Amino acid sequence: MNQRNRTTESRLLAALAHGAVATQGIGILVGVVVYVTEREKSRYAAFQGLQAALFQLANLIITIGLWVVWGILYGLSLVPLIMQADANPDAAPPPIFWIAMISMVLPLIYMVLVGLYGMWGAVRTWQGRDFKYLLIGGWLEKSGLWTTGSQVE
Repeated sequence: MNQRNRTTESRLLAALAHGAVATQGIGILVGVVVYVTEREKSRYAAFQGLQAALFQLANLIITIGLWVVWGILYGLSLVPLIMQADANPDAAPPPIFWIAMISMVLPLIYMVLVGLYGMWGAVRTWQGRDFKYLLIGGWLEKSGLWTTGSQVE
């Protein structure tokens, strides 16, 4: 995409779509709104809005999956704790309990990394530069889902 003709408005909307990743879920709607409102006006903003929405949707699904897996692990770690409560109420929790508790940080770390990556996209698009997320950006560009009849940047 040509960087010369990008308006401040298209750069702002593209940055807003990427920066909305901080809202963890609602940002998907921001990306879709940017895509729908800009697809005939700004090819750049439309692509960035749709890309941001797909990135956030995919990562929301992954994040929910990570929390579900953690919840199952945590629930299973409580079984030995409950079973030993009658026999020895003062005993320390079994190691599996601590592993489950410590593993809680994995979904949190993932959420922070996704947020930072989205903010990096917001900064790059605000600067008017091309930005593509790994996997999603290249796939979306090749798919042609975002192309419009307008050639305006």
